[in-house]
Amino acid sequence: MSAHPPRHGGIQDADLAGTGFRPADVLDFSTSLNPLGPPPAVREALATLDPSRYPDPDCSALRRALAARLDVDPNQILVGNGSTELIHLVVRLFVHRGQRPVVFAPTFSEFERAVDAVGGHVYPWTATAERGFRWALRNKPGVLERVRPPLVWLCNPNNPTGVYLSRGQVQQITQSLTDGPLLLDEAYAGFVDEPWSSLDLAIGGRAIVLRSMTKDYAIAGLRLGYMVAHADVIAAAAALQPEWSVNAAAQAAGLAALGADGYLEEGRRVVATAKAYLVDALRALDYQVVEGAANFLLVRVADAAALRTALLRQAIAVRDCASFGLPEFIRLGVRRLEDCARLVGAMAALRHGAEV
Repeated sequence: MSAHPPRHGGIQDADLAGTGFRPADVLDFSTSLNPLGPPPAVREALATLDPSRYPDPDCSALRRALAARLDVDPNQILVGNGSTELIHLVVRLFVHRGQRPVVFAPTFSEFERAVDAVGGHVYPWTATAERGFRWALRNKPGVLERVRPPLVWLCNPNNPTGVYLSRGQVQQITQSLTDGPLLLDEAYAGFVDEPWSSLDLAIGGRAIVLRSMTKDYAIAGLRLGYMVAHADVIAAAAALQPEWSVNAAAQAAGLAALGADGYLEEGRRVVATAKAYLVDALRALDYQVVEGAANFLLVRVADAAALRTALLRQAIAVRDCASFGLPEFIRLGVRRLEDCARLVGAMAALRHGAEV
C-alpha cells in the first residue's frame, strides 16, 4: 500500500497552509453530508453525555432502534466506526491473499485500500465518462464466472458519479455471483428521491448492505455507520471488530438522530432545490455536469487540482477526484442554496479568466 493513501473529503489544517484560514472558515463542498447539519436532538444528547463511562461494546440500544426502524432482527445489524471500518471488516472476512474481488469503478477508494491490506488485488469493472459512467451489465455473468471473486463491491448510488442501479440490475448481479456476496454500499441512498429496499437481499445472504448515519445526519466528526447482513455474517464480522470501536458519543448521537422526525425528508427537499440550481448554473457556465441520484455532483473542469487550489484561496473547498482516477473532475457536495450561489459566483469568476 502507498505510504501516503489518498485523502477523502473534508478540510484539514494542512490543506489551508498559507491561506490564513481555519477549517471553520471554509465553505466545504468536499464532503457530501445532510446540508441541515446535525439534528438539534443530537446536540442535546451530546450535551448531557457522561464522558467518564465506557461505551456499550455491542451498541445494543442503537442496534435495537435500527432494527425496529428497518424491520429486521438486531442480530442482523452491526454498528461501526463509520462505514469505512465495516468495509475493512468485511474485506478481512472474505478476501485472502492473491484473491481478486470485483469492483464497480470508478468508486470510493477505501475498498481497494482494504483489499491491498490483506494482499488481494481488485478486478475493476470500469465505466467511462463517454458512457455516462454506466456499466455494461450484459456480459457480467461471464466475467464473474471467469474471475470467481470472493467479494463484489458496488456503491449505489455510486461515489463519485451518482449512478444508481435499479433493483432489477442489482438482482442481475447477485444472481450471477459465484464464490462470495455483493458488498452494497448505500452510504448516499438516504438522498435518493425514489430509493428501493435491498434489505431482503442482505437477510437472504446474497448481499451485505452498508449505510452511513454520518452522511444522513451530518455527524462526520463522530463517525457512525452500520451494516445489515445474514446473522452469521454479522457474528463473524463482529468477532473481528475491536472492543469499544463505536464511542459513547456516536451511539448517543445515533439514537437521538433516529428520533428526529421529518429531518431526513427536509434534508432531501433542501438538496433537491439546491442541486437543481447548481446543475443549471454550472451548465450555463459551460461545465459538463454529471447529475446522478445522490446529494453531490460530478463536474468536469479540466484541471481539478488547480481549480481546488484557486477556490481554497476564496475559502471554498471542493473535492479533487484524482483519487477516483478522475483528475479532470471535481465532486461537489450539495449545500444550502445560498452556499451554492456563493460557489457558482466564485467558479464563474474563475471561468471568465481569473486564475484557472
